[in-house]
Amino acid sequence: MPAAADFAEGYSVGDVLAGAAQLFFFALVAAAIAYDGRERRVPNGLVLAMLACGAVVAWCRYDAAARGFVFVATFAVCAALVAAEVLWRRWRGDAGLGMGDIKVLFCMMLVHPVVAVAAFAAGLLALAVTAAVMRRPSLPLMPFFGSAFLILWIATLL
Repeated sequence: MPAAADFAEGYSVGDVLAGAAQLFFFALVAAAIAYDGRERRVPNGLVLAMLACGAVVAWCRYDAAARGFVFVATFAVCAALVAAEVLWRRWRGDAGLGMGDIKVLFCMMLVHPVVAVAAFAAGLLALAVTAAVMRRPSLPLMPFFGSAFLILWIATLL
């Protein structure tokens, strides 16, 4: 069994745990895409599972300084989006972003903050173009945002 010993050499328990959490997170993002596309919402149970996986990845993947930066950036970006959405709803009287989309962004930022923010921007742009072409007043964001996240995340792994 030298092959198994060679494979395990150099990997810590944290590396294996982070890798498993990332794979599970990948599956949860796919589930969120499918659910939001069908129901136009992301259930809190799914977001909680994503949050748990994201926290494991952040804890195992980053050192203390980077972890602090990731947590602060995640809270700041998502708090700003919640504030903007609350103001938008007061001003316009209807929803702009879904709060589920912001919760999913929070979870994604724990896993990979730069990819999450880039995917959010790309998803919003793709949604806007698609809605304009289809002449629809609204579409669910997660199919665009989640797909962009998965594509960009895989690109960073290559």
